[in-house]
Order: sequence, then C-alpha cells, then structure tokens
Amino acid sequence: MKSKLLSFASILASINLNAIEIGPDGSGIEFGGFVDTFYQSQDTPAGADADIFDVGQVEFNLDFSNGPISVSIDYDIYSTDGDNDGNPDQSGADLEEAIITYDFGNGFSITAGKMLSYLGFEAYDPTDMYQYSYAYDAAGGPRDIYDTYDDGISLDYSSDLLSAGFFASAETDGGYEYALAFTGIENLTVKAIMADWDAYETTTFWASYQFGNLLAAFEIAEKDNTDPATSDIEGWLIMGNYSFTDSIGLTLRYSEEDVGSDLYEKVTISPSYVFNDNFSGLVEYSSYDNEGLTSIDYNDLFAVELIYTF
Repeated sequence: MKSKLLSFASILASINLNAIEIGPDGSGIEFGGFVDTFYQSQDTPAGADADIFDVGQVEFNLDFSNGPISVSIDYDIYSTDGDNDGNPDQSGADLEEAIITYDFGNGFSITAGKMLSYLGFEAYDPTDMYQYSYAYDAAGGPRDIYDTYDDGISLDYSSDLLSAGFFASAETDGGYEYALAFTGIENLTVKAIMADWDAYETTTFWASYQFGNLLAAFEIAEKDNTDPATSDIEGWLIMGNYSFTDSIGLTLRYSEEDVGSDLYEKVTISPSYVFNDNFSGLVEYSSYDNEGLTSIDYNDLFAVELIYTF
C-alpha cells in the first residue's frame, strides 16, 4: 500500500496492534478500525459562529494476506456540518482504499486499486496525525496542496537504505506520482515526492528525525496549476512532537501558505493524552494571520478530538 510504504505518519500505524483476527485460525484475515469524535470552534472569515460537535469519521479496515498476495479494504462512514449550525446535515460513506498487492519477495511489490497518495508529511486519517488540523487549510482546505487518493497501479521498492515508488492513475484526467525516500540513517527519514496531473503539478520535500522523545519534522510543498486563472500555492511547515511520558505528549507546529497575494501564517499548539491502547485524545489551539492584500482573515481555531481504535 502506498500510504504505508511512503507516508511517515502512516508507517506508525502500518501494523494495527488493535486489529483482531477473524475467520479460522491462520486464515490471514484481520479486522480493525476507529471512531473519530470532535468538537471544533472557529469563526468563519465572514464572521459567522462555527461551533461543531460531531462524529467526523468511522472507518472499518479489513486486511487479508495469503503468501505473497495481500488485500486491504478501508471503508469510511462520515458526517459533515455543511451550514455550521452544529447539526450534521451532510453524511455518507466512501470507499477510501481497496487494493491488491503482490510482494515479489526482493523488496519489490506491485499494487492495484484505489489507494492513498504518496504526497505530504501530514497523513490523511486522524489516527496518523499529531494534531487535529492540517497545516495548509487557509485557501479552502483542509488539504490545499496534497492529493488524497486515486485509482491506479503502483510499483514500489523498499530496503533499509531507501524506498521508491511510481504510481500511474487510471482516471481519465489523472497522471503520475513519483516518490523517493532515504532511510539509511537511524531515526532519519528524508523524502521527495512529485505528482504530475493534467490540471496541476505538486511537489513535496520533507525530513523528520527522532531525538529520543522528540520527533522533529520540516516540509516544503508546492502546487502549480496549469490554469493561469487559478493561483499557485506554496507552503512550508516545521513541527515538533515531544513525549513527556508514555501517555502525555505535546505538538508544536508553525506553517505558512502562500496563495496568490495572500500569505497565511498558522501557529498550532496541541497537547495529547493516551488513556489506553485503544483510546486517545487531544486538544488543539491554532491561530491564523493573513499578511496578504485581501481582507480574508481566518479566526482562531479551538478543537477537542477523541479517537477510539479497535
């Protein structure tokens, strides 16, 4: 799976310790997932109050392996508050991932289906995030630069020294993704990723290092649109996550997003607590500052998030 090979945050969850084996012993079938509940308070740029309490996402994961062949299916049930009145008036279900992988046994594998993008330091699922919000979310977000997922085929290689991946989209307006990661130094990960689509090109470069209890990360990202009427987006972030104990952690993040004539600066503080192996929570406060030419200012964000994995 692309996301588990080349997305750092997803590597942390590549083995679901809470998943349970279903079916006959040794069948290779595992079932797991999570429930994400949140409270968010943030005034919109137009000045409307936006206090939301909702279940953001329920995900079910079904994994099967038999020799060199593995299958992974991730299915999401979600709810969104379209008019910010606190009532979940938009809901639905979505097939996030459905992939079949063949492992050649020499570091190479081939995968086909609907899969997550290589792009970006910040992962897609809340279980793989260090805070509630994304760094680049001021231009309509929440993922203004990164792609999410697509249908296609990927060829991946992984070793102790490096990982590489190539993805070809099967969509009519799709394109290609290329990823290269260096992991030859203990605790250090460095990645370069590019996506070439019909409507835009995206590049991300990021590095992370684990200093004892401190994880430090830095990223620069860019999205160049082929339509001259659509503004290009440039962004960068620096983040630190420190574990005071096995249960208590703190994330600090600073990010910038340059969109046309606007430069958005975002500062995030997010303490977290792990109640047990299945249940965790965090609090986030983020401030925004627009140094650009327009009057669009995003007000401070306050959020509380609880995640239960199974």
